[in-house]
Amino acid sequence: MTGIEVVNLIRKLREKGIDSTEILEIIEYIETHEPREDNSKQ
Repeated sequence: MTGIEVVNLIRKLREKGIDSTEILEIIEYIETHEPREDNSKQ
């Protein structure tokens, strides 16, 4: 994610009442996991 994407994500999650620790865990997950291919689409 770019810096601005991270900032926008943080702002949106804070609006929803998510605390900083949870936000960091979400960002860490996004940045360290590969998206899975959906094999059901044909």
